[in-house]
Amino acid sequence: MLRFYEEALNAGRDDAFTELLAPDVAYDNPATGVTRGPAGVLAAIRGLRAAFPDLRYTVEELLVDGDRVAARFTLRGTHHGPFRGRAATGRSVEVGGSTHYRVAGGQLTEVRVFADFLGLLRQIGAEI
Repeated sequence: MLRFYEEALNAGRDDAFTELLAPDVAYDNPATGVTRGPAGVLAAIRGLRAAFPDLRYTVEELLVDGDRVAARFTLRGTHHGPFRGRAATGRSVEVGGSTHYRVAGGQLTEVRVFADFLGLLRQIGAEI
């Protein structure tokens, strides 16, 4: 699980997405929407990284129960590209959240992100 954060999300290694995500992975993130498959997840994260090129997840806590994993994280970055209709502001953001995963055969089959993206939007000055 930590490999997903370090190699895929933080380092942006394309091969980590295809290696760690199941071919039919279901991905649901309030910042990027719902998608399926490693290519869809990679595109969603690339969109986030375009807006926040220095995007970095720090895992604060990891809980495992059978095929289920929950990770509590802090996300940090600087708004250097368009995001949700808001032009780059150069502002730093920091939000907390958690992601719930389902694992099968050594790959992630389900990824559901729960994060304070309303707080993120406020931090970049979006009118809500």
